[in-house]
Amino acid sequence: MKQYINKLLDIFLYTAGIVLVCVIAYCIGRIFVIDQFVIPSDSMTPTLQVGDRVWVNKLLFGARIYEDVDSINNSTLRSWRTRGVRQVERNDILIFNYPINGKKIAFKINYVYAKRCIALPGDSISAVEGYYKNNNYQGALGDLKRQERLHKMTDEEVPKEGRYTMPKSLKKYPWTIRNFGPLYVPRKGDVIHLDANNILLYRRVIEFETGKKVKVSTMGEVLADGIPLPYHIFTHNYYFTCGDNVLNSRDSRYWGFVPEEYIVGIVDCIPYSIDKYTDEWEWKWRFL
Repeated sequence: MKQYINKLLDIFLYTAGIVLVCVIAYCIGRIFVIDQFVIPSDSMTPTLQVGDRVWVNKLLFGARIYEDVDSINNSTLRSWRTRGVRQVERNDILIFNYPINGKKIAFKINYVYAKRCIALPGDSISAVEGYYKNNNYQGALGDLKRQERLHKMTDEEVPKEGRYTMPKSLKKYPWTIRNFGPLYVPRKGDVIHLDANNILLYRRVIEFETGKKVKVSTMGEVLADGIPLPYHIFTHNYYFTCGDNVLNSRDSRYWGFVPEEYIVGIVDCIPYSIDKYTDEWEWKWRFL
């Protein structure tokens, strides 16, 4: 009887050891190699469909490692990134934490978006009659057929709730999703001289980086916590992202820039999809 019990105990410990190793390997894999996310909306159609499961290859851009949990709970983010194979490129599809929380740039851990990167730090991005233009890139950005639909519309034909882009100051920046920019995407180390006009474009970024309240005085002078701020040196890299479904995507056109540390990684594969209404599986194995 004792020999039988010892044998069962050995089997249990062996099985438990295998399970533990598998769990640890799974967790390490998700942190450093590949993680999976679900596409909940049609903002990236036709490239990504509702219900698609996408894999983020963390070896490409490097895995983001949190430094502490307390900062995350306080809507801030302190992290570092492992060495990746390459940098983000234009037209990459990114998974990132939605950067706006309480009308300011603040971190929210489980609130992620999937959008296409159409401008890198140091680029100037614009839309001209519905088509995206990047001063540092001559190729197509996003889905040209969807942009062609927008091109054929007038501003008045675009639904009003989605017509105007950031900073939504029609007097100084009467920008729409058909025509906006050029808008410079901040790059770490760049210096910007501030005035009453461009502060409308970069207020959130500067408040995020300085932790100070920025406003414009009655004399048109930019103030940070009441102290004159004639210029600012950016301390982060930022990205401009948009959905391929240009007429139905809440993206950087409306809320601005994505800080580099908010990027989870680059999507490189759609292994399968699950229909949210029927729960039917469809194997895809399509690489992007």
